[in-house]
Amino acid sequence: MLALVGVVSSAQQKVVWIGPIYKELAESLTRGFKDYYLRTYGEPIEVTFIRPGGWPVCVDKVREWGGQPDADVFLGSGAPAHRLLQNLGLTVPYKHAHWEAIPAEWHGMMVKDPDGYWSAFAPWLVSNMYNEPVLNMFNLPVPQTWEDLLDPRYRGLVAMCLPYASGTMHEVCEIILQYYGEKDGWAYLRYLGAQVGRWTTGSTDTTHMVTRGEYPIGIAQPQMNAMVARRDGYPVGNLVPNVTILVPESAALLKNAPNEKNAKIFLDWLYSEEGQKYVLMGGYFPARSDISLSAWAAEGITMANHAINALGGKDNFWQLELELLNYDLALAESRWDFVNKYFEEEIYRKWDELKNTLTQIEQVEAEIKRVANSRDVSEALALVAQARALFGEGNLAEARATAEKARAALK
Repeated sequence: MLALVGVVSSAQQKVVWIGPIYKELAESLTRGFKDYYLRTYGEPIEVTFIRPGGWPVCVDKVREWGGQPDADVFLGSGAPAHRLLQNLGLTVPYKHAHWEAIPAEWHGMMVKDPDGYWSAFAPWLVSNMYNEPVLNMFNLPVPQTWEDLLDPRYRGLVAMCLPYASGTMHEVCEIILQYYGEKDGWAYLRYLGAQVGRWTTGSTDTTHMVTRGEYPIGIAQPQMNAMVARRDGYPVGNLVPNVTILVPESAALLKNAPNEKNAKIFLDWLYSEEGQKYVLMGGYFPARSDISLSAWAAEGITMANHAINALGGKDNFWQLELELLNYDLALAESRWDFVNKYFEEEIYRKWDELKNTLTQIEQVEAEIKRVANSRDVSEALALVAQARALFGEGNLAEARATAEKARAALK
C-alpha cells in the first residue's frame, strides 16, 4: 500500500462585506486591503462584496439572514440603517483601533455610535446635482432651495428614484418630513413627484442621467457624486440645498460573522490612515479628523485635489461650516419601513394621476387669472385653494372635482 505524503495547505483566508457603497469604492478598498493583508500576514485573502441594492435592500438582506449572515461586515449606509440593525440585534459592538480619530458628532448629528456598534468611515451631505449646460439650454436658473424645485418651469426636467431603491432618497424624504412636518412634508413630496420626468433605479442611475445631459436636475445625490463626475470631465454642479443633513457612511461588524477575525482586521485597516486614503481614491471623503487633504495631494494622491475643490477649499471634511437640520434619528429609524412603502404606494404608483391632477388645478388657476380684472373671482379662488390642499393630502379625485367647481364658479 502506498502512503500518501504531502502538506495540506491552510484554508483560504476570507472576508465578506455587504453594503450599498459604489463600485469604485468597493474596488479601491478591495485592492488596498488585499495588498495590506498580504504585506502584513504573508498570505493572500479573498474579498467578496455583496451589493444587492441600496441601503434599504441591503438592510432587508441582513434581516433575511436572521443572525446567521453570509457576510462579516455591513459596509456603508447612514445612521438610521445602522441603528435599525443594531436594535434588531444583528450587529455587535467593535471599537476599531482608530476609534478616537472619528468625531463623536458634528453640528448636532451623530457620527459614531457611543457603544461602538458603528462609526463613519466616509461622511457626506445629502445634495442634488444639476447639469449647467442643459439648464442654460432651457434658460433656467439653478434651483437653490427645496421650494425652488417645485417651480413649474422644472416640470419634467427632474430625475429621481424611490426611497426603497436609495438610502439617499430615503434621507431626502426624512429631511422633507422633519423640516416641514409630516402633513406638509408629504404634500411637498407629492408636488415633487409631479415634477419628475423619469424615475431611476437608484442614485447612481440618477447621476448618470444628469452627467449625460438626459435630465438637468437629479434629486438625492450623495455629495461626492458631483465631485467624481467633475473629475471625469462632466459639466455638473453639486447643490447642497437650504436644508440638509450629514450622512455618516458607516461600517459595522455583523453578529455571528463567519470570518470575525478578518472582519476586525479589515475594520482596523479601514479607519487607519492607509485605509482612509483608499476611501478617498474610491471617490469618497475620508472620515478621520486628523488627516490633511493638501498633504495627501502633495504625496501625489490626485483625488485629494478634487476633494479640496468639492469642499470649497477646506483641508478636511469636518472644516465645513454650515447649519444642518435638527435631525431626529430615533424618529427616522421608527418609520423606516413606513416611509418606503407609503412613498411607493401614494406617490410613485399614482404618478400619472398626480401629474394630471396638478395640471388641471394649474389650468383652472390660469383661467381665474385671465378674468380676475373683469369679475369677482373670490369663490373660484377659495375653491382652487381647497383643491390644492386636497392634492397635498392625496385626495386626488376630490381635488379634481373641486377644481372643476372652481371653473364652474367662473361662469
